[in-house]
Amino acid sequence: QNYQQTKNYISIGFLDHKTGNSAIGYTRSFLQNKNNELFVGFGTMIAINTFVIGYKKYWLRSFIDGYSAITLQKIYGMGGELNAVGLSFGFEKKIWKLLFINIGINSTIELSTLKSVDFLTLPSLGLSLRY
Repeated sequence: QNYQQTKNYISIGFLDHKTGNSAIGYTRSFLQNKNNELFVGFGTMIAINTFVIGYKKYWLRSFIDGYSAITLQKIYGMGGELNAVGLSFGFEKKIWKLLFINIGINSTIELSTLKSVDFLTLPSLGLSLRY
């Protein structure tokens, strides 16, 4: 079984289910059990920096673990700042001790006005270290 209680999560790759539009991210869990996790964190892609608070739910615990995540994001970039919601679905596999590989789909939903909602949906692929 892949489940282990961890507090710290570092991700490197193209986007992340927890930190959104980031190449490097860090989150810390403050409530966690086998299938649920509440976390806060930060991610960066140099020109874009994101602060998040979120919830991750495991739907499948097997050879490969399946999950979904929802985050509230405050995004700061060269063009200004915005508030967004992140929705992610994906799979992860432990590949060595504390190292996991994640693959999935991330949607960032900009909450700029009530008249229009902008979606940005992209695939994600990355490695994560948990301790």
